[in-house]
Amino acid sequence: MAARRALKAVLVDLSGTLHIEDSAVPGAQEALKRLRSAPVTIRFVTNTTKECKRDLLERLRKLGFDITENEIFTSLTAARNLLEQKQVRPLLLVDDKALPDFTGEAVVALR
Repeated sequence: MAARRALKAVLVDLSGTLHIEDSAVPGAQEALKRLRSAPVTIRFVTNTTKECKRDLLERLRKLGFDITENEIFTSLTAARNLLEQKQVRPLLLVDDKALPDFTGEAVVALR
């Protein structure tokens, strides 16, 4: 029988797991506190494109979650990283609330 390897990291989806819209999922804060007591790296993921990471983080903190900005990975983050890697200058057709995640990039946005 193969030896069990220790768990090193946990990815937690945000929407529907920690919160639904502007409400915390019952028991989510307590579950996160328990998880934080374990010796694992925790990262939070979401595929939302309607708000920038800063606004998402602010909303989560107001709901009582102790999360840092560098713990969150969004689809906007993935898109920005890909754009930087490919060195392209895209035309962004995204919600205005998502634009701050692209600040400083060589992008064009329609307003």
